[in-house]
This record gives sequence, C-alpha cells and structure tokens, in this order.
Amino acid sequence: MTIRSTLVASVPLLAMFAALASPAGAQTIPSPYRFIEGRQEVSLISGYMPADPGIYDLGPRSGPVFGARYAIEAVGPIFFEGLLSYLPTNRAVIDPRRSREDWSIGETDVHLVMLDARFDFSLTGRRTWRRISPHVFLGGGLAIDLATEGESEQELLPEDLFDFGTAFTANAGTGLRVSLTSKLMLRAEASMTLWRINTPGGFQDPAKRPSSDGQENLQQREWVAGTGLTLSLGWRF
Repeated sequence: MTIRSTLVASVPLLAMFAALASPAGAQTIPSPYRFIEGRQEVSLISGYMPADPGIYDLGPRSGPVFGARYAIEAVGPIFFEGLLSYLPTNRAVIDPRRSREDWSIGETDVHLVMLDARFDFSLTGRRTWRRISPHVFLGGGLAIDLATEGESEQELLPEDLFDFGTAFTANAGTGLRVSLTSKLMLRAEASMTLWRINTPGGFQDPAKRPSSDGQENLQQREWVAGTGLTLSLGWRF
C-alpha cells in the first residue's frame, strides 16, 4: 500500500476521533439533573386527613383538608415553608353522665384552622433528578376550632363541654416535588400532625358516671394525630 493510499484511508478515522474529542461531542450526553429555578414558591393544597379523635372520641374526626403554602429556598438543600390549612369535619358530643357504651348523644361541626411553619431538607439539593426532588420536613404551629356551639351540646352541663381551644401542633413527614416546567411545581406529601386535647373537668367527677363504669380515672389530656395526604400545585418565581 502506498503512502498516499494510507493517508486517504486514515482520514475517516481521524475525523471520528476529532468529533469524539470535541466539546460539542461531549455535550450530547444529557444529564438527569436539572436546576430548580426561582427561590420562592406559592401553592394551593388539597388532600385528606385521617384524624384520631382520641380514646374518649372527643376530638376532630377525619376529613378533607385545603390550604395554601409559601416556600423560600435558604442555603443549599434547605428551604422553609409557611402553611395555612383548613379542615372542615365533625366530632362526637359526649355526655359523661351516660355509660361508656352509649355516651355519644350526637355530632357537632368542626372548622379547624391550622397555621404551621416547616423546616425542609431536599435530598437532591437545589436540583431535581429526572424532574423529581424528594424531601423531608419537620415543623410546628397552632390549630384552632372556629366552630360555634352545636345544638346537641346544649344538653350538656357547662363543665362537661369539650372545648378544642387553641392547641400547639407538631408535624413531620416526607414528600416529592415534581418539576413540570421551570415555573410549575407539583408536590405530593404524607405528614403526621400531633395536637393535644383536654378532657372536660366534668368527666373527672365519679358521681356523674353510672355505677356500671366503676371508678375509672379518666385521662385529663392526651396527644392525638392526624396523618395528612396532600397534593399541591405551586408557582415558582
């Protein structure tokens, strides 16, 4: 083979190696990671909260939950959130003068409003992996029942009335953020919220309870939980 023919045959190989070595060739490999645009987000929340009413069935029951959220990115994988949620549900009206098997005399409405602050940690930092970013969170806040006294509660003595009042809450959970576009963010979360309910003072009077209940000492207070399952759609800016 002559030198000229050897050079001609080598041209395609040299062109292939040059293409692979060039920056344009290296950029053809797409990365599964994408930067999360914007440092702030506002979103609307909808979901369902299975709630534990407590051992005496005094507290709020399960129901739908609606709300709004504001989030701001801090440093690296950390971001903070403020949430306002509304849980319209009901609870049992309990008369301690009746036996434990039959002491519910009706139901009354509950309009539970919750205000929470959360500390979040993103497992993928300020980026998504294939548009997904998992995170965990921990927070706390306040819950208040805005409902007025129900009709069935008018049958109770004042000391037997349950009052949710204003309760401190603690919450923790995990979720997924899904980047739909550079501005739209879909989020799915599972959380547990704890609050304390107080047993009315009249429940502690053994003279009110039927003899069949014995002299049981009822708990004065207990912590109960609501396990929220929510979806939200947010706008980043």
